[in-house]
Amino acid sequence: MRMMPAGPDMAAPPVDGPPAGSPELGQFALRIPGMHLNKLLQVLESRGVSVTHILARFGLDRSGLRQGGSHILYGDYVRLLDSILTEVTLPGLGFLAGRHINAADFGVVGYACISAPTWREAISRFIRYQALLGYGIRIRQNLVENASHAVIGAHVLPELPARTLLYLVEEWLGNWSAWLETSGLELAEICLVVPRPDHAALYMRYFSCPVRFSCTENAIRICRSHLGSMPEMANDIAANMMADYCENMLARINHSLSMVERVRQSISAQFRTPPNAARPTLEVVAADLGMGARTLRRMLALEGMRFQDLVNEHMARLAQAMLRDSDRSIKEIGFSLGYTEVSGFHRAFRSWTGVTPGAYREGRDG
Repeated sequence: MRMMPAGPDMAAPPVDGPPAGSPELGQFALRIPGMHLNKLLQVLESRGVSVTHILARFGLDRSGLRQGGSHILYGDYVRLLDSILTEVTLPGLGFLAGRHINAADFGVVGYACISAPTWREAISRFIRYQALLGYGIRIRQNLVENASHAVIGAHVLPELPARTLLYLVEEWLGNWSAWLETSGLELAEICLVVPRPDHAALYMRYFSCPVRFSCTENAIRICRSHLGSMPEMANDIAANMMADYCENMLARINHSLSMVERVRQSISAQFRTPPNAARPTLEVVAADLGMGARTLRRMLALEGMRFQDLVNEHMARLAQAMLRDSDRSIKEIGFSLGYTEVSGFHRAFRSWTGVTPGAYREGRDG
């Protein structure tokens, strides 16, 4: 497994920013900070689970994981996480690992948040800079306010295995809960897309608000009136310096990624299973990337790709994951992808993969 070296994005920030030509800068959004895995291993060790064989199996150096700025390629991280979750049964593992992560672990992004002038700005910054933390590829977060509440939302890629999805949702919740409980903000409600787990009582130790499961979205609902309060470590000079640094890094990442990769990320982040929302359109994705639909179509053409091909690519992955990892009927899977007739889903799936849905599920080639 390839461990990325510590880089300037997560370490204590130099005043004049990272050196030009930093390696693989454009791939930050496709990498996961090593500290996420290190926190997981710490929880396992605290529960008496040996992690030596896990590190050896994947060729990982523990000291490398402890370095600020170390990264793991996203695909490697998912495979390693799935291996651990298959082998280890520890209720609420993701939630416990998430609670072990603090603002300092996020390096410059963490400092940019905790030095912000208000909690509204602190939360907004963390969400804005999620690509610097590897969140963009697995979780897309947002902050929405109405008259009485603010909602921190998170969409986790649905094609993940159920146990991995549960882990990532719980890690997200654990991370926010550890941070928000020191803020004085009042939590009104927590909604999670995962079914109610057997260890749901674990949440009751940390939350006095209702925790609901099998919801249409992951959401932490906060009383809006408290968002204007000042974090304990608010500091205008530090906040401005850290924010400038993060903005420069974000601009460099966005510039380095190919348009095809940026569109893939937007499609993955926005895709919702019907009937909750429709498939992302060219116009929606273009707006997400800050450009017009005609411009996006032209830029994709320059890279030899069509928008619909990227949507089909994503739908194929979703369909394959549901056929492989769930017992839902083929008709149900087709409907969840927006097909009103099973024959239409059959034709589409065969055009994507060369086999029928039934053949794919049975592991045959015809």
